[in-house]
Amino acid sequence: MRIILVIVFSFIGSHLLIAQSQVEQALVDADSLFQAQKFTESFKLYDHLLHTEKKSSPSMLLRMAYIKEGLGDYSLALYYLNLYYLQTSDKSALRKMEELAEKKNLEGYTFNDFEFIKSVFFKYFDYIVYSLMAISLLLMAVIYRYKIKMEFRPVVPAILNVLVLALLFYTLNYGREYHKAIIIKSNTYIMDGPSAGAEVVDIVTKGHRLPTYKKTDVWTETEWNGKKAFIKTDKIKDISLL
Repeated sequence: MRIILVIVFSFIGSHLLIAQSQVEQALVDADSLFQAQKFTESFKLYDHLLHTEKKSSPSMLLRMAYIKEGLGDYSLALYYLNLYYLQTSDKSALRKMEELAEKKNLEGYTFNDFEFIKSVFFKYFDYIVYSLMAISLLLMAVIYRYKIKMEFRPVVPAILNVLVLALLFYTLNYGREYHKAIIIKSNTYIMDGPSAGAEVVDIVTKGHRLPTYKKTDVWTETEWNGKKAFIKTDKIKDISLL
């Protein structure tokens, strides 16, 4: 039985190592193409890594933004700059987004301290998760010590551990949600209800950044000019850490 388990885990481990090595090689190839100014080919590899392999790095996102801006696709350039900012908290990315937004007369790019705090949270997301796990393990050790060794019911550590586990659950399941999206289609209709028969609030160009709330069928609830509105989901691209 042990031999079978060793073989199974060795097989899985070898495949994971191969997959990781292929991802690293794809990133090296994409960087080489970028340096050679073969931007279309490099972007295809970057896009595959981001959306298929779910892998990204700040430099990769910055290069994707550079490529899209060079091609005149400022809406996707802003999208990748947003992702870059969430990973780095780099305020120069904010200035670049504000510059593009002002140039194209786009809404939704006013950043405040709360936005910065969220970006710091995203930047250190993994460390926060590991810290919560470590605290939970420590509390479980305390609970075990009190209950088994000292025959005492550790009520306070148990309550604290439940709270830490609840926070860990929320962080893992909802912590990466950003609830912002960028309009990626020109002549997009913003409606006052989730229906094609609803009243048109505005017709806007691509590039605007909007808050996003619940989704209903093909509609996403948002906000426009301080009022609740709706937009077709396929007209926007959610900004989220993968």
